Amino acid sequence: MAPHPTPDVQSLPILRSEVPRLLGFILRREIAEDENPSRATEAGWDSLKHIELVFLVEDHFGVRFAEQEIAELEDARGIERLVEAHLLQARLLEQELGERGAACGTI
Repeated sequence: MAPHPTPDVQSLPILRSEVPRLLGFILRREIAEDENPSRATEAGWDSLKHIELVFLVEDHFGVRFAEQEIAELEDARGIERLVEAHLLQARLLEQELGERGAACGTI
């Protein structure tokens, strides 16, 4: 499954379709956008599948999760929230660096 371009803040609703699609790829079943599968409800979501999912989501969205964040991921909505938080943080950092560069006359 080839990664798609990282969505920007304006296209965050894409998470509502992409996370279930990625989760479905790992669990080998179709997952509806309004479904919220979890580690507790999915027999196939074992520790190996969890790590596979984390790597797939990180690569797909161009983010990296901390160990603690990985351990706390329990369901599709939690993955969406975490990806959204990372994308927003990256966007804010880009803006801050751009403003600093403009203030220094480097941009």
